[in-house]
Amino acid sequence: MTPQEMLQGYSPSEQRRIVEGAYQLGITPDDPTFKMMATLGRYEETMIDLQARMEAMIEAWAALIDQKLEKTSKEAKSMHYTIVSSAVRDEMKKIKPTGTARMKVQGGWGLGTVSAVCGIVAATSTLLGSLTTWNLVQNIGTNQSVVVSHNDLKILQWAKSQEGKQMYQLLLKNQAAIEACQTQQSKTQGYCLIQVGK
Repeated sequence: MTPQEMLQGYSPSEQRRIVEGAYQLGITPDDPTFKMMATLGRYEETMIDLQARMEAMIEAWAALIDQKLEKTSKEAKSMHYTIVSSAVRDEMKKIKPTGTARMKVQGGWGLGTVSAVCGIVAATSTLLGSLTTWNLVQNIGTNQSVVVSHNDLKILQWAKSQEGKQMYQLLLKNQAAIEACQTQQSKTQGYCLIQVGK
């Protein structure tokens, strides 16, 4: 293998630097040591490049696995709640009520009387809250005006434009990916891939 073949793939300035460094060490390009060092250097560069690629790939995998585990955990919780509520519903069906007509609350009041009193209290509270809110809106609500700055108006016009609507659709479509990138900023180094096309 000739020195030119060994140095193939390096820029001309790198080739000059390698040859000059070899001459300074007293190694000529036809020396077997030069060939061995060139081969080892190429392997070292390949290993460094592979290491960087592997680290990036492992970080991406870790982020993806975290997302999948979180999704699986949420689904498991949902399934657990469904199973528990189903079991409670089944057990409630097995219990036979003894009759609510004879049910008495402490103090001798019947269930119907307690329900009526609670209903009247709730209706009165609702009426009082509605009157208070109506009075507050009448006194305060009419005296205020909305002030919109020129910058806010420009932003609103952009949001209503075709470009703004398209950006909104992109954000909706890639919301999960953007959230994942924001939570993993130290790993993704500020870069995020989003889907633009269908």
